[in-house]
Amino acid sequence: KRLMVELLSIVFRYASWVWFFTSVGYSFRMAMLLYLVSFGIGCNYIFTNFAVSHTHLDVTDADEYIHWVEYAGHHTTNVSTNSYFVTWWMSYLNFQIEHHLFPTMPQFRFPKLSHRVKELFEKHGITYDDRPYIQAMKDTFNNLHEVGNYTPDVKSN
Repeated sequence: KRLMVELLSIVFRYASWVWFFTSVGYSFRMAMLLYLVSFGIGCNYIFTNFAVSHTHLDVTDADEYIHWVEYAGHHTTNVSTNSYFVTWWMSYLNFQIEHHLFPTMPQFRFPKLSHRVKELFEKHGITYDDRPYIQAMKDTFNNLHEVGNYTPDVKSN
């Protein structure tokens, strides 16, 4: 039943898109092209703004225990939290450390909370990583390049 509801939701989404654009004069082909372009732009926007806060940081070992506050500090990056433009562009999710510590808090409150998190981290010797947007992008793409070119040592039997 759940799979059927999901399938119907997907069909409804595509049908609604096509219906709307064909009803205002676009061809079926153009409606699908507009969908693919907007979907592609949206996916890149989401991936890019998510990746800059996560992908270039170390991961923990399976048997390594880290307190969740330390985990948020060591495995998450904030991005240009002093920039109104970046805060708008990333919809307040440039405050990723605060987001991981307080996931149910409304995002627009993160700037008011960030100074307290910084103080807590300083008190306990945890790095509060806040990088400029361009630097975070460079770090992310450099990391993706390294991971993409990684070749593990494989021992033959």
